[in-house]
Amino acid sequence: MKKQKKAADGTQAAKKPFSISNGLAIFLAILFVFFSIFGLIGFNIWRVLFNPQLVKQTLTQEVTQTQLVPSALELFSEGRAQQRVENSESLSGVTEPDIVLLLSFMKAEDWQEVRQLLVTDEFVVHLISTSVDGLYLWIDSEDEWPAINWDMRLLKERMVGQEGIDAVMVAYSKMPEATDEQIADFKHRLSQVPEGVEVLYNLAQFPDPWFDDQVADYVDALQDANDNIPADFDFSKEFGLGSSEQSMDPLVVKNILRIVRFAAIAFWVIALILLILILSLKVRSRNTLGRFVGIPMLIIGAIVVAIAIVGKWAIMSAVAGSLLSMTSDFARLEITNSVARLTALFFQPLLIQGAVVGAIGIILIVIMLIRRRRGRGASSELPKTTTGEA
Repeated sequence: MKKQKKAADGTQAAKKPFSISNGLAIFLAILFVFFSIFGLIGFNIWRVLFNPQLVKQTLTQEVTQTQLVPSALELFSEGRAQQRVENSESLSGVTEPDIVLLLSFMKAEDWQEVRQLLVTDEFVVHLISTSVDGLYLWIDSEDEWPAINWDMRLLKERMVGQEGIDAVMVAYSKMPEATDEQIADFKHRLSQVPEGVEVLYNLAQFPDPWFDDQVADYVDALQDANDNIPADFDFSKEFGLGSSEQSMDPLVVKNILRIVRFAAIAFWVIALILLILILSLKVRSRNTLGRFVGIPMLIIGAIVVAIAIVGKWAIMSAVAGSLLSMTSDFARLEITNSVARLTALFFQPLLIQGAVVGAIGIILIVIMLIRRRRGRGASSELPKTTTGEA
């Protein structure tokens, strides 16, 4: 008879009307799903974006161990070459040798060679470390601009040394050889000015007796560019002086970063509080654990996994297709690979975390279903047992 009474109580409980506690639990579960999704996203933003050591390591690897920078500089060369042709700069020059025009002939492999000549790994590490440290200190300071100071002496020494000459020759060797028409054009322009007045060579390799003088012009132009580089480059001084002309106030950027950092931590803390509330207010059995925790966790995991997969695919498609549709295959490949590595820092852990949360939800739901099935089997056997005893 006791078993019959328990079965009857269970039936009455199943038919119990919707209660305020159930409504509150469902509302908390919905909030739990929302804040958990943004909590996982925010946690990974905080883990990647606000981790100075990880940022330093990642940027250093991308600059020193990949072809990312040469590929990006190849894009500059392509753009400058197109502008040079559109402005007819390939035939006649301006008032002085233009290093930028010379660079328009360079490809990624040439930029890589120049980088190895002028920009050492030691200098790259210094730039990245100083910049990252200054940026993160700036976020929590009251300064308008980050206190970033670059020591440019190592670069300047190489630009005026043999490395600078070798770098000029790398770029110079990529120009086509001068044609008879170009030589005639240069001679004509030279004859139109007084003796001793500088006349710019055409953008081509001139033979003797002009070869040495043409190379010297470009070396001098590189040294002039070097003279314009300060030994100590003060980021705040160089860029902060024109802050009133900037499209966005640096203090606005700082406040946005602060809000993002706070939200990245707050979302998952709120999600944890909501989970504790659900457990304390409603969960009294494996059945309610599956309903109010298991099902929400399965939803969270499924949505997070979808965001990780679709988000990375969308970024990669945009970079490989729309943004780089007009670049060379080599540049597209290198930049796409670099973006893939950078996005993996965020999306790969997010994918794993979503899968784990979803798996926990499935386990809790399975436990709930097994518990329900056992309960139904036990209740169906009660009348037979009672009849036998009678």
